[in-house]
Amino acid sequence: MSGRGVPPEGPNRGGPDGEDEFSAVVFDATFVRAAGLHEPSARERLHGGKRPHRQRRVFGVRVRTLRGVLGALIVLGVIGGASFLGARRAATPQPRLDIGAAVLQRISLAPPIGYAPGPLPADPWLGGPAAAWAQGVAGIVSGGPRATTHFTATQVRQALDLVREFVVGTQLDPAVLRGGRPWAAMPLLRQEQRDQLSSALLTAHDDDSAAPTGWVTRFDPASVRLLDAAARVAGTFAVAERSRDDLVVIADVVFVYAVGEVGGPGWTRFVVHRVWDFHLDSAMVRDGLLQVRRILTVAGPQGCDADASVWFRPAFAGGAQTDAPPAAQHVDPYRALTAAVGCGRLAGPP
Repeated sequence: MSGRGVPPEGPNRGGPDGEDEFSAVVFDATFVRAAGLHEPSARERLHGGKRPHRQRRVFGVRVRTLRGVLGALIVLGVIGGASFLGARRAATPQPRLDIGAAVLQRISLAPPIGYAPGPLPADPWLGGPAAAWAQGVAGIVSGGPRATTHFTATQVRQALDLVREFVVGTQLDPAVLRGGRPWAAMPLLRQEQRDQLSSALLTAHDDDSAAPTGWVTRFDPASVRLLDAAARVAGTFAVAERSRDDLVVIADVVFVYAVGEVGGPGWTRFVVHRVWDFHLDSAMVRDGLLQVRRILTVAGPQGCDADASVWFRPAFAGGAQTDAPPAAQHVDPYRALTAAVGCGRLAGPP
């Protein structure tokens, strides 16, 4: 049998009837011209016949590149922000002082035996130890603020200003002297001690934590009147750094008030010598807050038997021997305090 006309693949190549499946298709000239046959270039053949993908660009930079750079910047921003916040938190000093409640030590000084100030003179200061003293806060000497090891000169000055404001608000405000609340001074205390002072003013006790006169100088307006609201003052502020987070300000101030008897001729100069032990850290200085460890108060003339926890109670004439123990220590309130006694006697006229 002749092989001419029989394809090598066999007779049934094509459709099911043995016919070529494209036998009815006529490729005329019009179809060929419309086909637009393309001869691949060398670059297309190199890439397997695939055309290169056209990259999208923004301002001449590939979008994919921009996405990568933007992602890197976001990551760096997050890391940098976390590092900054961590460093700031580590650099910001946190309050570490925990002094607790202030201890209020109070000593009453009975008048000298036979004390009689006499008729009220035109100048109640004449002849007294404080006659030449400055009036009010002008009598307090703090010196120039100097930096300590861990506190700058600015921080020390701010601490001294806070202490001065507290002293003025509790000892020299005429409204407070007449029994008013120390509104200007209370916000300067940390919350726990602010509560302590507020509680003492509401519910006083004759002890070392809840006696209003342990904090403020005040006279009962029903029985005592101020003869001169400008008290005579002499004292100093001293600064020392106890530790990295403990700046100590010691305020040692003597106040002398001229007071008279309501409805009577009696009068006297009344001496209040106080020593405050203030403590601050850098955060408290920044926030304008104080904390007091102790306030030592020596005041007279007043009877040792009188309850002087709510008001100071000036004695306008010499008390009897029983106002103080027979062997009571004689104390000069104008000098540095060297001993703590429960009751003493003025070493001389106030």
